[in-house]
Amino acid sequence: MILSGYRKILHAIALLLILPGLLAGCIGDQVELHGAGATFPAPIYARWRALFNRENPDIVIHYDAVGSGKGIKSITSRSVDFGASDALLKQSEIRALDAAILTIPTVIGPVVIAYNLPKLNEQIRLSAKAISKIYLGEITRWNNPLLQDINPGISLPDLPIRVAHRSDSSGTTHIFTDYLSSISAEWKEEIGRGKKVNWPTGDEWAGEGNDGVAHRILLEPGGIGYLEMKYAQNAGLKYALVINREGEVVAPSVASVQQAEQHTPASEGTYLKPTIVNAAGEKSYPIAGFTYLLVYQDLTDMPPEKAHALKKYLEWILTKGQKEAPKLHYTPLPENLRKKALKDVRQLKLPELPEKKVSGPKPSTESTPATINFQDKKFN
Repeated sequence: MILSGYRKILHAIALLLILPGLLAGCIGDQVELHGAGATFPAPIYARWRALFNRENPDIVIHYDAVGSGKGIKSITSRSVDFGASDALLKQSEIRALDAAILTIPTVIGPVVIAYNLPKLNEQIRLSAKAISKIYLGEITRWNNPLLQDINPGISLPDLPIRVAHRSDSSGTTHIFTDYLSSISAEWKEEIGRGKKVNWPTGDEWAGEGNDGVAHRILLEPGGIGYLEMKYAQNAGLKYALVINREGEVVAPSVASVQQAEQHTPASEGTYLKPTIVNAAGEKSYPIAGFTYLLVYQDLTDMPPEKAHALKKYLEWILTKGQKEAPKLHYTPLPENLRKKALKDVRQLKLPELPEKKVSGPKPSTESTPATINFQDKKFN
């Protein structure tokens, strides 16, 4: 009994001496990265951060889903380590930067048209003409003849259409208004595409973020709005099948978004595709887009540990991370584009890492009793 008590005391003393040093070493070695921007990719970014941290517990990634507009402003002001946007930077935004920035595509995703018709079990169809007229405010009730013609055999209710949209500066809005501009000359001339536009239907049903739009749709029967697919699913909202430019009825999916990307040529002088909306191809889903991370090409002003951690995270996204995309209904990057983006990331200019210092307590020169065993179940 005396020996057992002596061993317990020695064990406690050893823990008191060793643990503070170990904890100090762990905390001191941990690197934190901060990003902000698009809500569209927030579900896959959350999954990536968790999986990456599991493999790299010394690197913690924080991300604020505040919209593409705020993401661009945050990286421009250097208040974050990386920004995120569903739209490529405009010339005015590029001019506001104090250094060259790298735009890194991460995944592709569909924008769905979700609706709140609680007594309707069937999945409705929407055409380009119907979608544009709803958002132009020209179709105001669900039993409109045009909507009824598109949906034979479905009795659409006599309800007002409550049109929801984003209130914040949004890349999802850019993708959706890009689609509207490509299918409607009236929309293109009078409203145009952008992260924030003047909506003909007013702002009564505006919501902040994709989750805010989902909330507005759910407030009253008759609601309709555009949002990233995972948000609609999380909210329990149904979303429409869309008739594409070939006249085919297409559901949003990994495969149909891949088809849209494959049928859209890249811009001259770059491998990036600013738009893939209203793409050719019988199986192409017409409302989809890329989402991007934004980092400065020269990271030498960043603390070395942070700069190297950021590069490691970006490389992980473009390699291991891609296989996670379909699990959340995002489409991975096509292989040729992924390789080009990865090559750009590997050419980021980084500061040199300092020599690694040994953390924790210095080894004791005094002998430790051989009876101390931290794995001994008697001490648990």
